[in-house]
Amino acid sequence: MISLTKQSTSSRSTGIEILDKKLDGGLPEGSLVCIYANPISMPEAFLYQFATVVKTYYFITSRPSEFVKENIENMGLSAEKIEFIDVFTQYYMNEYGQFVIVDRYRDKDIFDFIDHHLNRIQESGGKYNVIFDSISFFLKLDVPLGLKEWLINKLYIQAKQTNNVYYIYMMKNVHPVDIVNMVLDVSDVVFDIDTERIGDRMSSRLAIPKIRDKTPMLETFKFYISEGVQIDTSRDIA
Repeated sequence: MISLTKQSTSSRSTGIEILDKKLDGGLPEGSLVCIYANPISMPEAFLYQFATVVKTYYFITSRPSEFVKENIENMGLSAEKIEFIDVFTQYYMNEYGQFVIVDRYRDKDIFDFIDHHLNRIQESGGKYNVIFDSISFFLKLDVPLGLKEWLINKLYIQAKQTNNVYYIYMMKNVHPVDIVNMVLDVSDVVFDIDTERIGDRMSSRLAIPKIRDKTPMLETFKFYISEGVQIDTSRDIA
């Protein structure tokens, strides 16, 4: 029988000092955290910061992993604690390093690849973070809805069983409403990240409207990217 009881309600640092203070130490351990973001807001910078805290298993879907490692280091952050699981290469490339043109089984097969690695990670034990950059890749694949729900629920349950923090990045404005609501409903924590044009400038903002076991952050904060994520806690003056 599977036990879903959380081992504790202690906090896990986000790697962003000001944010940890606002969250009274960080995020609850055993949480599934959804980074729900506009891609132009550079939400990957948050993921890079989360990956500096403890051993991190980083599932990358959009680019080969060596380029992500390079981006992290160019931001002034360390990639020493990161083990990359290169979904991009597994899905798009064959054993000869060539792009796969047609393979009607690969959408299903990539879920088997993920299942294998998630089971390996759980068996390894210890304290760690898991990052999916992005979960949108899997939600857009041509597979039954039940398989997508299986992945979200597996991540949720595994976070609880291991008392570790699992981060999933979901892009805004690309998925059907029912899919978005399913992911947001299951998630313990939701980071809402967006960017808007104000006059001749762009302004990026962060809110955390949902966080189980802690008080949600009802206000929004400006942030900018410079050697990691920098949170601006000053209040706007009309």
